[in-house]
Amino acid sequence: MAGCPTECAIDLDRLERLRDRALAGPDTPIGFRALAHARTVTAMPDSPLILRRSHALARTLREFPLSIDEDSLLAGHHLFGERAGRDGWFDFPEFAPHLFNPPGDALRAALEHSDLAESERDEVLQCIGAAHLFAGDHVSPPLPPEVALTHEACVIIGGGSTVNHSVRDYAKVLSVGFEGIARSVDDRLASWDMAAPDQLEARTFLAAASAVAHAAADLGRRYAEVARAAGLDEMAAICERVPAQPARTLREAVQALWLAHTITCCEDHINANSIGRIDQILWPYYEADLAAGRTTEERAIELLMHLHLKLFRDYDVQQAMVGGRTASGEDATNPLSYLVLEATRRLGLVRCLSVRIHQDSPTELLERATDLVAAGGGIPFFFNDEAVVPALVEKGIRLEDARDYAAIGCVEITIPGRANPHAVSHNINLAKCLELALHNGFDPRTGKRIGPETGPLESMNGAEEVYAAYCRQVEHFARCGVFISNTGQHSQAHSFPLTYRSLLTAECVDRGRDITAGGARYNYHSCSAIGIPNVADSLAAIDRVVFAEGRLTLSDLRELLLGDFEGAEAERQHLLHAPKYGNDLPEVDGWAARAASDYCELMASHRTHYGGSFHVHLFSFLWHVDPFGKTTGALPDGRRAGEPLAYSLSPGQGRDAKGITALIASLARLPHRQAAGSSSAIIELSPRFFEGNGRARFVQLLRAAVEMGVGQMQFNVVSAERLIQAQEDPEHYGNIVVRVSGFSQRFASIHKDLQDHIIARVKHES
Repeated sequence: MAGCPTECAIDLDRLERLRDRALAGPDTPIGFRALAHARTVTAMPDSPLILRRSHALARTLREFPLSIDEDSLLAGHHLFGERAGRDGWFDFPEFAPHLFNPPGDALRAALEHSDLAESERDEVLQCIGAAHLFAGDHVSPPLPPEVALTHEACVIIGGGSTVNHSVRDYAKVLSVGFEGIARSVDDRLASWDMAAPDQLEARTFLAAASAVAHAAADLGRRYAEVARAAGLDEMAAICERVPAQPARTLREAVQALWLAHTITCCEDHINANSIGRIDQILWPYYEADLAAGRTTEERAIELLMHLHLKLFRDYDVQQAMVGGRTASGEDATNPLSYLVLEATRRLGLVRCLSVRIHQDSPTELLERATDLVAAGGGIPFFFNDEAVVPALVEKGIRLEDARDYAAIGCVEITIPGRANPHAVSHNINLAKCLELALHNGFDPRTGKRIGPETGPLESMNGAEEVYAAYCRQVEHFARCGVFISNTGQHSQAHSFPLTYRSLLTAECVDRGRDITAGGARYNYHSCSAIGIPNVADSLAAIDRVVFAEGRLTLSDLRELLLGDFEGAEAERQHLLHAPKYGNDLPEVDGWAARAASDYCELMASHRTHYGGSFHVHLFSFLWHVDPFGKTTGALPDGRRAGEPLAYSLSPGQGRDAKGITALIASLARLPHRQAAGSSSAIIELSPRFFEGNGRARFVQLLRAAVEMGVGQMQFNVVSAERLIQAQEDPEHYGNIVVRVSGFSQRFASIHKDLQDHIIARVKHES
């Protein structure tokens, strides 16, 4: 942990103990959410689903066993963290319906890992109706055969529902408190008009929302009792007030924010549920504290470090963001923006942090962010307002709302507290679409026809005809993806409502409609397009090696691909040495831009179940490795079957050979302003990049990328040699952190396939 100034008031020993416990992983009790839900089903089996789910959440908040870490300035922990995902999926039957349909040996065995007493386990086992409380198979109903094939062949994956990917309106919790939120719900319920259309559903929703709001208000008071018993009087006084009532100080605001976030993650798991624009949310309280002389910079940094540790301990993709613009368009950077970066620097243990940048971003913000990048660990990553805001406005988002965007989890973009973005609703493997086009719709891996007939490869006269066949495959599978997304959205409204999320999403209460039923101001789906660099490299290779140089015929190429280049290394080398994306080569970058733009335009022609639009993510998470990489055969770019595809918009491993300036130029040719869901690229830098005037050059690079319209960038700063050492001796190098996808993770904890993938990326030195 980095040091602080001589007069630092921060208790570093306490933070070191908290840091050690965070690295050891979560120890949250498991089983109690399942128990609360089982008891709720038993008590109200005939009530509407939304009431059962909301009362089960309220019961969980009131009965879950609480504890306080005496070293922490903040009360509370995720009621269900990483351990629940590892050992206790029965706490979230939404994601493990096989355990509950019906309860049996699988559930009984799973419960052995819980912290429940034997009698409590029996309650869960005896609750045969528990399966009907959750989404289970209802969110992912049986698919038509032609759509099911897309899953089987890994052309499309995803379920279309909206789970654990959100940014709630936490600023509302801080400004009015849950008691104020509950009053607004109760007032709306009191004005219910039984004769108005749709009011029966509205009344049920509002009754459910009221139950959750009142339970949320009580959570702080429960922690106050625990704190008081432990002799933590200041913490007890804070929790007695928040999150029930409005926060007045920075510490009250951070405490309220944290407890509100734990409820979010209790409703539908942690995963990617995120904080949002933390500097904008907390700045009014820090400003008031400074004016009243209640705090100092150092005390504020310490508080932020404690919050970072809370977020780190339980999961890896809870995003927070600083910088950007205000609703009126001014630069939004404030003193707290810098304190968040400083707390991150000192702690050295933050998984997800982003900085929004634009043409007017202060140089100091870029320099402070650069210091973090140079330290390694893959944070922060950068979002370009000049690309993201216009992309959102093009999709019908109000300008003032678009300027308030934030990232979910990795890089997925949303409007905090105003949208249901259905992030990564479905994901399409565009490299697989090209493979199917090369084989007339057949999947060489299985021999099955997966896509439409687009003609034998040998009949095509030029790369343009190959691209046309590819586009027909994409059109077919895009329709399958739309079906999956819309089916999931329709099903979820009836089987998996999210009342707490609705409470913290604009217009849901006013409309009397759950967020899953279209209650939010903005309802859209976000879908990921994966493999674009491989498509571009493959088309460029066909254009050069087959049609320009005549080294291979299309028939030769097809046989090479079917044989995975076995015994044909010379021919494979011809393909590998064709122009590659990422090197400022217009002939291949142009293919990438077309593939991305055409897919964005295609998805713009489709509508969601509730009439919303589809926002494209040019982002791959880990799917470029598994399952998409593992299930995609050999490609004309020289990639062998089963190898990873390129990450998001980053070049394929080892293919960006002309330096970072050329790579940025290639990225800038892509249509980031069409990708309202997000775009993403990880750029690998050698630590030597920052020697001499390297930091100043990096700031210039950021400004150039903003000017050129690159949507989003992340940076890994570590040498391949050091990563190889960490792979061979994980115990000695256990604290090396790398950017994996849209999140940072300790290198030693990543499986070897992904480690090899990261090592193989080019590390730019200049």
